[in-house]
Amino acid sequence: MRSTILICLFSLSTASVNAAQGIPQIPEIPAFLPMAHSVPAGEPSPIDGEWVISSISKRIRIQGGRAFALDPWLHMFVLRVKPLMVVINNISTTDGQNYAGKDLPLMGAWNATLDRDGNLSASVQTAFGPIKYALMLVRVDDRELFELAKSGQFGNGNANSSEDEYSYEDEYEYDDEEEW
Repeated sequence: MRSTILICLFSLSTASVNAAQGIPQIPEIPAFLPMAHSVPAGEPSPIDGEWVISSISKRIRIQGGRAFALDPWLHMFVLRVKPLMVVINNISTTDGQNYAGKDLPLMGAWNATLDRDGNLSASVQTAFGPIKYALMLVRVDDRELFELAKSGQFGNGNANSSEDEYSYEDEYEYDDEEEW
């Protein structure tokens, strides 16, 4: 019994020393996610723009039916999501207020509703049950289209027919060396 307690105390103190010296306890590996340039963009949508995932305070960009990371984060303690990795794919809408897609890190169906405040209430159906979070608006690409969607007036010919391709790579600085 006494030796078991001593071994536990030794393990805890060693872990504390290693953490203080910056030695990682668990190895990090890149998440197994596609990069934005390898996933073709679809049609522009009212929610195309920059958003913050409320639960982890990390930025993503929704653009043409996919969302990709702007900030790095650690998923499931070991998988490193890097900037430009696609985190939500196949985003579509029928009415501008309700969206569906596939959340790649959480591996489940993604549904989101645009509220009157301009934020998205998201839910992902995972193997462990539903996970809910909010996407907080930072800015959108097309404010006029976004306001139509927010008010429930999107659709029936109100969609933006602009063919301009938004270049995200020139605008953002990615901090892949963020302190954890």
